[in-house]
Amino acid sequence: MGLLLDDAPPPKGKRVLEQMHAAVTSHSNYLICMPRGSGKSSYVECVTLHALATGVQKFVVIISNNARAATGLLSDLWRAISEPDTPFAQDYPAVCFPFQVCKGSFRRRQLYKGQSTEIQKTANNIVLARLKDDAGNELPSSGSVVTVRGISGGIRGMKHGKMRPTCVLLDDLQTTETAENPEQVEKLMSLIRKDVMNLGGKERLSILQTATPIQPDDLVEKLKNDINWKTTIFKAVDTFPKDLKSKDSLWAQYFKLFDAESITGQGHAESLEFYRKRRA
Repeated sequence: MGLLLDDAPPPKGKRVLEQMHAAVTSHSNYLICMPRGSGKSSYVECVTLHALATGVQKFVVIISNNARAATGLLSDLWRAISEPDTPFAQDYPAVCFPFQVCKGSFRRRQLYKGQSTEIQKTANNIVLARLKDDAGNELPSSGSVVTVRGISGGIRGMKHGKMRPTCVLLDDLQTTETAENPEQVEKLMSLIRKDVMNLGGKERLSILQTATPIQPDDLVEKLKNDINWKTTIFKAVDTFPKDLKSKDSLWAQYFKLFDAESITGQGHAESLEFYRKRRA
């Protein structure tokens, strides 16, 4: 969650967010491939909050490879909304304040200018407040919904009132076990084509899938070869530094600090700070 709450993204992260923003505003199918540990889920959370807060999307569904991962994503989103000192809460106070004054209790109906805000927070979804400006116009975020599910958690026919999903984010669906099993890969493909892609009913969905290639003929490979999906690949390493093995380089100083910390078992705060200050 550091990407969402604390640090600005690195240069590659900015390109990732640009691609994800294009995906959620395109009404098309996007596949973005990234390495393990590169913050895929955090980027998905950032894009979700921005899309809902700005009214780019009204009903976002995030689907993970299991229910536990999905619940974790919703908890992260909830923390960004409900805690007053997060950057998101400071950037979009109108979105967050109705939840903050409730302090997690939704038993009593919340009113704003005599009308119910209809906010909700359950185990699977968050519904943003219905609010109007002084001219009587609804805010872009008014009534927007985010719902999370595990891929096997029953996703057909998903609705909120009369609304159907407008955007689906598939967060790293395949595991190593799934990728190695052709039947499981085909099952995932079938779920995406028959269930996910029909969640919007007659309306065109924006679909973004983040994934890490694991082996030939896995889910990623099949989607890359599908003309209905636009694929963007972010490498783990674009190019290695020319002075990586030089004894007098900044890298040598960094590795010395890192190795010393590893020996003492004290964590890597000093070497990380050394890197951050000299990252350019």
